[in-house]
Amino acid sequence: MKSTINSTRTLLAVALLAALGIAGPAAAQRTQGEPAKSKIQAEASAEVASQQAEAARASAQTARDATGVSGGVYTTINQQADAANKAANDAVNAAHDARSAQSTAQSSANPKQGAADAREAASAATNASLQAQASADSAVQQAYPEPAPAPAPAYNAGVQPKQEVHATSSPPNSTLTNKVDFEALDANRDGSLSKAEVSSESMISADFNKIDANHDGRITKAELAGGK
Repeated sequence: MKSTINSTRTLLAVALLAALGIAGPAAAQRTQGEPAKSKIQAEASAEVASQQAEAARASAQTARDATGVSGGVYTTINQQADAANKAANDAVNAAHDARSAQSTAQSSANPKQGAADAREAASAATNASLQAQASADSAVQQAYPEPAPAPAPAYNAGVQPKQEVHATSSPPNSTLTNKVDFEALDANRDGSLSKAEVSSESMISADFNKIDANHDGRITKAELAGGK
């Protein structure tokens, strides 16, 4: 959030300085006759410089906060914080220079020079604020890096996907007798199973003819035991 606010202030400052810079040369010829305009320009430049100094201090504070993750060890995060702090000091000094130039423009018999000095100081404050913001952004990015995106699964058209293997709880040497309840399926209690009686048991009905060793249309316990 602080970074967004600082960016907005910087953009406004750059726009205002550009406007003052464009108006300056054209107005310079009339400055002697129109000192009020130079005073207004000096005041606007001083205000820009003050705003940029404030934004630079906020950026420096953000960078200092990011050093909390370094655990007391001097790292590149601390280096960026130091750079942001130096840039903030430069911005503050430039803001002071801009206010002094504004005072000169207000009190001098020839305010043109004061207006020009104020513009130059405002430009220096803006540049310093940009440096402070860049250093703060770098410190925050190093302190709180965004997690890397998960790699996309590799796809190879020539490789067939692995078939899923579903394990069962039956022991390796189990027979169908151990897997089904013969008595429960034998509805008429005749000691054998018909196709109708095993219709609900897919593992038997699917291979009924194979399990029915004597092909009499019925499956006995012995035949079921042999139908592994």
